[in-house]
Amino acid sequence: MTLFTALLRYAILLPAVFLSACVTLERSYPDRRYFVIEVDVQQGKTAPSGGAHVLAVPNLHISPRYADRTFVYRTSETEYEADFYNQFLSLPATMITEEVRRGLAAAPMFKFVVGPSSALSADYLLEGSINALYGDFRNLRAPAAVLEIEFFLRNEDPAKAGIAMQKRYRKSVPLSERSPQALVKGWNQALQEILAMFVADLDQRKL
Repeated sequence: MTLFTALLRYAILLPAVFLSACVTLERSYPDRRYFVIEVDVQQGKTAPSGGAHVLAVPNLHISPRYADRTFVYRTSETEYEADFYNQFLSLPATMITEEVRRGLAAAPMFKFVVGPSSALSADYLLEGSINALYGDFRNLRAPAAVLEIEFFLRNEDPAKAGIAMQKRYRKSVPLSERSPQALVKGWNQALQEILAMFVADLDQRKL
């Protein structure tokens, strides 16, 4: 093999080796994963719907701490971390609002549960604030999914206008493991239980 042939072969192989190294480096980054929060409507349905009331549920407010799609983990009393690689598929306030509407549509006291753009005249309006939405990893042996929502139910009847009910609900669901999948299941369970408690409180008030 001549010196010229050897140099030519080296010049051809070197870019291929370099590109192969680049591809390997790019693949070393983990893929971003997306999740949704959802409730099991059939599980939360305690009785056939068919009540006389129409409930309007505008978009829930959310604390700026948890407004982004990235998962938030609490690692100490004062420290929180954002997970860039595990995220909600859509903004959490929008997603949880949709699930609240779905869950309450199964409640026996409501005939319809609608959004703010509906032309139906609402008997009640439900406003809410998501105050906490994070994975609690302060104790690594006891991880938990934390969700807190405060509801304000307003009577839209001019003769009875005003706050008919206000209550804050907080759930901390233990996780089987420290993983995004387990955390989302915990949030699903927390929202399911919060809606069940809210419906039970509404039932006691005999709307």
